[in-house]
Amino acid sequence: MDQNEVIKRVVGILTEAYDDFRQPESADAPGTEDPGLIGQFLTEAMPRIELSPDDSLEEIAEQIGREMGKAVSQLAAAFAAAYIQLALVHDEGDPAIPSAEVLRDMAIRSEGTKGDA
Repeated sequence: MDQNEVIKRVVGILTEAYDDFRQPESADAPGTEDPGLIGQFLTEAMPRIELSPDDSLEEIAEQIGREMGKAVSQLAAAFAAAYIQLALVHDEGDPAIPSAEVLRDMAIRSEGTKGDA
């Protein structure tokens, strides 16, 4: 999957998440069999890794690490790009709370919920 397709899918995931947040009653109940956009996306975005029975454990670990590392980096870059675009548009409107402050607040709140998971 190329980076443009990954970004399109990330935008879809973010849009669905926002819609679910705004209208929680329309969201699927937890535990349903449907993997949703995120599950489908991860299934498609993760590499198919061909392993040989002759590969050593070290070779297998190296190959999996290399391939998964590329995929995870691509996903992280797409989410970061989506955030940057949203933050730029938000901050151009001269908001009372800039996007950087929203991130700081999220970090502070997440510190307060450590161990709650």
